[in-house]
Amino acid sequence: MTRSTARRALAGAAALTLGSVILAGCAGGFDSPAGSGETARTSLTAALPTDPSSMDPIRSGALVVLSVFFHTHDQLVKIAADGTLEPKLATGWKANDDLTQWEFTLTPDVTASNGEAIDADDVVFTYETILGDPSGENYAYLSSLDSVEAVDATTVRFTLKQPFSAFPRNTSLISIVPADTYQQMGADAYAREPIGSGPYVFDNITTGVSYDLKRNDDYRGPAPVIEEISLQPVSSTESRANGVLSGSLDVAQIGPTQVASVQAAPSAQTFSAASNGVVFLGVNSTAGPLQDVRVRQAVAKAVDTQAIVDSLLSGLAEPAKAMIAPAVEGFSDSVQPVGYDPDGARALLAEAGYDGTPIPFDYATDGRIPLSSEVAQSIQGYLQAVGIAVDMRGADQQSHTLKVRSREMQGVYLNTWAPSTLDGDLPLTDFYETAGNNNYAQDPATAAWAAEQRGVEGDARQQVFEELLDYSNTQGYFVPLYVPFNNFAAVSGLRWTPRADGLYDFTGTSFE
Repeated sequence: MTRSTARRALAGAAALTLGSVILAGCAGGFDSPAGSGETARTSLTAALPTDPSSMDPIRSGALVVLSVFFHTHDQLVKIAADGTLEPKLATGWKANDDLTQWEFTLTPDVTASNGEAIDADDVVFTYETILGDPSGENYAYLSSLDSVEAVDATTVRFTLKQPFSAFPRNTSLISIVPADTYQQMGADAYAREPIGSGPYVFDNITTGVSYDLKRNDDYRGPAPVIEEISLQPVSSTESRANGVLSGSLDVAQIGPTQVASVQAAPSAQTFSAASNGVVFLGVNSTAGPLQDVRVRQAVAKAVDTQAIVDSLLSGLAEPAKAMIAPAVEGFSDSVQPVGYDPDGARALLAEAGYDGTPIPFDYATDGRIPLSSEVAQSIQGYLQAVGIAVDMRGADQQSHTLKVRSREMQGVYLNTWAPSTLDGDLPLTDFYETAGNNNYAQDPATAAWAAEQRGVEGDARQQVFEELLDYSNTQGYFVPLYVPFNNFAAVSGLRWTPRADGLYDFTGTSFE
């Protein structure tokens, strides 16, 4: 991670101009977020990249809402900023020999902020309610779960449909609700006034504007230094950067092209660290010239990912060796990357008898991948340089995502995947198992490896990941491009450790 606090005067020609931008959607929060004086500030305003769809932990599984629920609710376990697994509501967990049953021991005497006791029955209610709605956003995280039961007040047993060594990581995404309160209020009323057992409680919710939290002084654990948090949806990266520069925001995620400008401001600092995601080219290996593995390998050899990182992304990314990022369980330095080799690409195309038939190239012109159009155009240039013709097909993010989910791509396509559990199981499921959105190859070998890793632990599991990811590179089923950095702008003096998944956890945050 790099962290810099700029001390230079803001250059007059900086792309971001103080005072010139109205920060839309920042009407909530606190009266004096910038603060001053000798006493360290205890309130913080942070930008959310999108507006959460709901404040109901049962129904809402969007990643952005976890930045709220991590503060207001308990999950069984917690994934720390460095990716390690830590206790939260659960103090410990263990599996049976074949990894089909997991027992979690809960912290005793936990209460929600309204005084309702939180025990094994509340955990069971939360999980069973999610399992009862297969269309719910959280259901996918629990697809391996067959049943859940309370062994006693502080012990919960999960029975899985199949062995799953990484199951505890999935529980980090499920926020526990007080069952009696939730049922008495009903889902809609609960979403308007959520009640949890976390270190913060909701103070005010103004949908689309702000989600204001205050410290739960009855919380069982150490009291966070920050007493008040306002989380405000701000969709524009430019508005987020200017919000920090103007003092209306304390921290916000920004794009790679904004980092230098923010660093130039005397009142700001930046945080940049490798994310848990990989930007890649998906490949429909069943269509046109891409049915030939030599053409797929040529595509992979044609693209200079280091040059894309250095030029387009200002060094705020690193070339990817495989379809799992270094921050994610399952990554291995032993996986052999394809590497930039334009002469090798031309030789493979000649050997395959490629006749110049254009290959469709789909990409989103906005949304999840910063500078996606520029990245796609750069890749187009590299492909054309070795003799591969492409038919560029830009679309908005929503249309692009629908095509990915319905597996409608006819050639190559730009995409990204970042597992919120920081474990390789979720991406491997999507890339290599039968129902995966990105699995055009439908190769039984990759499906077998993807399933095998769930039934083993430690070095044995790591070996399965290595074999699968090496095989994928050799077959050209995907072209790993780069691991993007998460970049944040923050006011000077903020002491905060960003997470690899880009979500917020301010429980250990303070101001100098």
